[in-house]
Amino acid sequence: MSASNRLQQVQSHLEAADPFAQDRTRIDGHVVLITGAAQGIGRATASLLARQGARIAINDLDEAKAKLAVDELTAAGHEAFHVAGDMLDEGFPPKLVNAVIQRFGKINCLINNAGFCFDSALHKMSEEKFDVIMKIHNYVPYRMIKALSTHWMDPANLEMPKCVINIASTSGLHGAMGQINYSTAKAGIIGMTKTVASEWARYNVRANTVAYGWIDTRITRPPTGAEKMVLAGQEIVSGIPLNAKKWRDTSDIPLGRPGTITDAAGVMLFLACPLSSYVTGTVIECTGGRYMYGIR
Repeated sequence: MSASNRLQQVQSHLEAADPFAQDRTRIDGHVVLITGAAQGIGRATASLLARQGARIAINDLDEAKAKLAVDELTAAGHEAFHVAGDMLDEGFPPKLVNAVIQRFGKINCLINNAGFCFDSALHKMSEEKFDVIMKIHNYVPYRMIKALSTHWMDPANLEMPKCVINIASTSGLHGAMGQINYSTAKAGIIGMTKTVASEWARYNVRANTVAYGWIDTRITRPPTGAEKMVLAGQEIVSGIPLNAKKWRDTSDIPLGRPGTITDAAGVMLFLACPLSSYVTGTVIECTGGRYMYGIR
């Protein structure tokens, strides 16, 4: 469809009805697939989007937590199901996408939320630590997006609203001490997002990135050892050490506090709903204003 024809189609739709007569935050009937959604930002996003009418597919490595998240959604009257599995398994992303399409018939929105940190000073960073972070934050989103290509490029689905939301970080925008692997990967996901936005706009696909700052989750709280994962043969303990005092200082956050998972989910809703219908290829910073004045 030519640009002029698409513009005429949109204008005709707008003339037919007041676009703001209805709640444009609603995504009734949309199918949203969220990776790493059994807790934290992913779970809060699943809950918010479900309340706005979406049907939710939750993926997580922890099947018990994923099932609990789905049980809460279904108990509240929402449509949801889970597919547990290791995103680092190269063959898993297409299986996950196919499972969701078989269950719901389509996918409107992919949120590549799965991820973790595996920090170390540059001179102590091992190849294995660097590699696993690049895989979870770059290879996995790439494989998930590619797995959607047949479904989203199908001419029958051209007019279906479709979007990718990738997760970056202020570490990818500004760098971060002790995070050479994570910062590199998060910078990479921004380039990936812009490429998808460019290549797939013709298929009515939008792609955007959210760069989060300090959001209060298990990843940003001090490590306790209670949250451990074994991936690619490595034991990973989530958390940022309590002695990272400069990072935990809120004096350079104009809003004066860390963000909540509710704050984080709100940005996801904006990018998934019609309010952002002309937003693609961009990075939205959700930081409370941190770094607005430059790195201190």
